[in-house]
Amino acid sequence: AYWARNQSLIAQSMPLEDALVEDPIQVMFNGGVEAMRALVEGLRAASGAFAVSLTEYVHRDFSLIDVTAPGATKGRALAWRAAQLGIARDEVMAVGDNFNDLEMLEFAGLPVVMGNSVPGLLERGWATTGDNEHAGLADAIRKYALSADTSHSS
Repeated sequence: AYWARNQSLIAQSMPLEDALVEDPIQVMFNGGVEAMRALVEGLRAASGAFAVSLTEYVHRDFSLIDVTAPGATKGRALAWRAAQLGIARDEVMAVGDNFNDLEMLEFAGLPVVMGNSVPGLLERGWATTGDNEHAGLADAIRKYALSADTSHSS
């Protein structure tokens, strides 16, 4: 999309596969909801060699597509990193706002959802914080990670 909007500014471009020096660990696409729904169907039909997930923010007409190795999720990455650092699951806080964060939130001892999260996350009874536009993440860090209060109540 960037290239299409700015063709006159780009002197040259090369095929993406020629520009990569290593295999990518993730490829992301973003755009309007309907366009990304169509693209995700094509990606899913193309191959079983990778996982494709779609995250939608319908109220903003914005969607993200993540293309990763099968089984690569935020939850597995968080569990792996916590184990690597010797951090117990109940000492882990995760903050998310959409279903692409679900496995990560389920792993965390303290799952926190943003105030503007999708209803399916808000309804789970987890701790909540402000929204993305009003320092919700910073508020959650101050309230839960930096305070002596470990009650985890919202």
